[in-house]
Amino acid sequence: MEVIVGKYAGFCGGVKLAVQKTDEAVTKNENVYCLGEVVHNKQVIESLEAKGLKIVYDIKDVPNGSKMIIRAHGESEKIYETAHEKNIEIIDTTCGNVKVIHNKVKKASSDSFIIVIGEKGHPEVLGTLGFAGENSYVVESEDDILDAYMEFENTGLSKVYVVAQTTFSSSAFDILEKEIYTNFIEADVVVDKTICNSTEIRQKECEEISKEVDYMIVVGGKNSANTRKLVDISNKNCDSVFFIQTVSDLNKEAFDYTKKVGIMAGASTPENIIKEIVDFFM
Repeated sequence: MEVIVGKYAGFCGGVKLAVQKTDEAVTKNENVYCLGEVVHNKQVIESLEAKGLKIVYDIKDVPNGSKMIIRAHGESEKIYETAHEKNIEIIDTTCGNVKVIHNKVKKASSDSFIIVIGEKGHPEVLGTLGFAGENSYVVESEDDILDAYMEFENTGLSKVYVVAQTTFSSSAFDILEKEIYTNFIEADVVVDKTICNSTEIRQKECEEISKEVDYMIVVGGKNSANTRKLVDISNKNCDSVFFIQTVSDLNKEAFDYTKKVGIMAGASTPENIIKEIVDFFM
């Protein structure tokens, strides 16, 4: 069987740094808390928890004076303020690209309506909204654009600043961008495509590989937005797509070993898991 592995499969720079900093923190200290999962990968989280990381979902559950990880997805400005009030030491692993977006929307919010193109409820999007202020709206699909415009009209603002969740689908963003320009024709619209380069490169590579192979294996956490995008892309180009988390999800009997298989992994998937899956087909 011929196996094609994506060159950009697995940890992106931001995730790698977040996991490294978190691992260092739990190795050196006791009682390290993390507000939500550092990254969306079950195996990575279980490994860190085994070393002592305590995951909570509300800063109220982080004791005063303790240490707290801000995960790669980032958090709202309010979380930083509350941490300061509780004398919590922050270990900030927010992705650098996400931090740039936070700074941009905070600056633009003084005179602009902020539109965040991304998944409603995604932790990165919620964190960005926390810097964007009240005059902001999340657009996930074309159905949201009219509602966003109605919110915009109520603000009395004339400017609109558009950013994206860093892991959002590049092609979906392009469609929504056109619709925003069409619907906000009387507004002064500035669109900033803040999808990170590694996300766009990974999605493009996934598209190319999935067109060449008989089987497409996409590896990553089930709650990982960027991994689900890879699955969507693969399904458009390949009839046999397997969305798995580890090699244990595969069955040798499901494959014809005279065929060609492609392997792509989300940004939160460790290299050792990818290697195990490659070895499975060898």
